[in-house]
Amino acid sequence: MSNRISYLRKAGAALFLCGLAALQAAHAEYPDRPVRFIVPAVAGGAADVLTRVLCSELAQRLGQPFIVDNKPGASGAIGLDAVAKAPPDGYTIGMNNLAILVATLSARQQSFRIDRDFTPIAKMFTQPNVLAVYPALPVHSVKDLVAYAKAHPGEVFYGSSGTGTSLHVVTELFRASTGIQINHVPYRSAPLGETDLMGGQIQMMISNLTSLEPQIKAGRVRALAVTGPQRSPLLPDVPTMAEAGVPQAEMVTWGGVVGPKGLPAEVVRKLNAAIDAVLSDPRVVKRYGELGSDPTPQSPAQFAELIQSDSTKWGAVIKNAHITSD
Repeated sequence: MSNRISYLRKAGAALFLCGLAALQAAHAEYPDRPVRFIVPAVAGGAADVLTRVLCSELAQRLGQPFIVDNKPGASGAIGLDAVAKAPPDGYTIGMNNLAILVATLSARQQSFRIDRDFTPIAKMFTQPNVLAVYPALPVHSVKDLVAYAKAHPGEVFYGSSGTGTSLHVVTELFRASTGIQINHVPYRSAPLGETDLMGGQIQMMISNLTSLEPQIKAGRVRALAVTGPQRSPLLPDVPTMAEAGVPQAEMVTWGGVVGPKGLPAEVVRKLNAAIDAVLSDPRVVKRYGELGSDPTPQSPAQFAELIQSDSTKWGAVIKNAHITSD
């Protein structure tokens, strides 16, 4: 009998310890293993570099690696689709941005909706685009460009990163706001269009400030306006679209962090607090500024509101311009 009692006691203790271990594992403090951060863009671009700065700092603050996983393609849809399908446990998160939002709004079919199928975690940055022209074009201001295009209807060609992308949509808004007739040339990527702009194959393009800024300073293209509400510190002499007389064509590109739908509130809270702390670090502010971006942390609720408001705004522009993409 005593042997039986001893056995039962040992078995009970073992079960208790197993249960305790399971309970501790279930309540392990997040994160307790590496976090996968999906960037729906190629390595080396602005989105990738900005995310790697963030991930490096998050790893130090939260004590686990944040591993960047580049998944470009389909205007960002491939990467975000992987985020949407991941388990909602906080160990797969990703970048969302205005370019991807606009692309999904213009797509004929999409496997997800950004305003419905994700958990907003934190906003990362804002960045304006810039309207630039081929230097040999005899224009030095937006007013000059509009006058030239009206005097030469159908003879001005503009590039974009593809049909239905944010660069296409904002230029269509510029065209409609000024009443000019210009021709769209879609490229597979913004850098390909920028190369043709420098070569004179197209005459104008609204594109990414980060990639165009070195070409502007080298004189390979001429900047006429930035699309943000304020002038960029990188191009202090270049007016805003509002200053140039076309306030309707304002577009502020943003990037942020999202997770799958149903992410636990405590995970969202912890990630948001850590991201806000990183984006408030003077070293990070300086590095983002060098890349033409402003760190602009927001609460999850504020970020969700931004996604919804831009879905409404740019969805209307896309509908009015009859823009669709495959």
